[in-house]
Amino acid sequence: MTNPVIAKITDPAVRDALRLRGAMLGRPLIGPKSVNIHVINSCSYRCQFCWYFSPFVKDHPKGKMLDYKVLEQTLEDCREIGVDEINLEGGETTVYPYWADAFRKVHDLGMRLIAYTHLDYPADVKKIQALSYAELLMVNFSAITEESFKRVHGAHTSMKRVLKNMDRLLAIRDKYGKPKIRLSFVVYNYNYKELAGFLDMAHERNIDQVVVRFFEATEEMKQLVFTKEELAELRTVVEAALEKRFCFTHDLKKLYNLIVNGQMFENPVTLERTEMRNDRLLFYDSTGGEINCYVGWFYSHIDEKGRVIAPCDNVGVCVAGNINERRFQDIWFDNEHLRSTLNEASKGIHTCSSKWQECRYCSYVPTNRYLHQEFLKLKGTQADDS
Repeated sequence: MTNPVIAKITDPAVRDALRLRGAMLGRPLIGPKSVNIHVINSCSYRCQFCWYFSPFVKDHPKGKMLDYKVLEQTLEDCREIGVDEINLEGGETTVYPYWADAFRKVHDLGMRLIAYTHLDYPADVKKIQALSYAELLMVNFSAITEESFKRVHGAHTSMKRVLKNMDRLLAIRDKYGKPKIRLSFVVYNYNYKELAGFLDMAHERNIDQVVVRFFEATEEMKQLVFTKEELAELRTVVEAALEKRFCFTHDLKKLYNLIVNGQMFENPVTLERTEMRNDRLLFYDSTGGEINCYVGWFYSHIDEKGRVIAPCDNVGVCVAGNINERRFQDIWFDNEHLRSTLNEASKGIHTCSSKWQECRYCSYVPTNRYLHQEFLKLKGTQADDS
């Protein structure tokens, strides 16, 4: 049973401290900070770099989505155990028949909502209003001309529609403070020359955040990988962008550091296709070979089949349970497999291990290094008290 006191703890700093203390004790004391929920694995886009729906992928996943009653119960569980944030994604979130109900439910429960959407649909006032329940909308926008947009995302897509809907939402944001917009630009060997134009467009529209990243390549999409010459050109584009002052926050410095590393495309490792992942091609080791991973204490992941996966959505070495069979709060607080996986990860993982090799391509490295320092501070305080 959930401790009723948990839901009354509203200070985010106190909640985070409890999560770190749980990592030190080896058992969760409060719910994760954020729960990432894949509501559906269908999408109306066919992005070239998508490892599920790319035209280069031979076997697309069979359609699957969460039962809304199960999702609703899970959202209520999250509120009860002190979750701060819900991240809804797919596939395309708005393909889920109950997406607007889910958005409203998260809002009514008082949790922060982040959602992924491509914004490519006919103008609809009710849809725009429902989208505005989100604190942050993540929009994939990886081209800057109508022609290239169709090539990147699929022939039936429309950059013009996306921009119209985005401008409507930005007008709402300017009036009410949300939803904020984060645009992502996934660079590969076709679209990288449009990056500069994309950044200028985002600045002109006063976008809140921009994320530029490499795609998670698979064996089936090796043809999209940069040549050394193309990577050198990208470096020049990013160097020029770093000289500019943009209105939005961005991760261009991180991207630049990856490019200048010099080892990015040396000895890439291919991971075989399994039920939990596609045949990902790893370009580099972002961890340096080992890392203390605390992500699983702060973030939980539920896929469209209802499986609770740990320690994160990128590395599913543990299926702790299924929300179609057991409530999320019970899985979170009472599952030995989950607990042992999180403990193993926080004590330190080595990417040379077959179990943790997928951690080489880790996007949580800065987060984990920060959490490790906080963990050591907490551990030192405990030692001083004793």
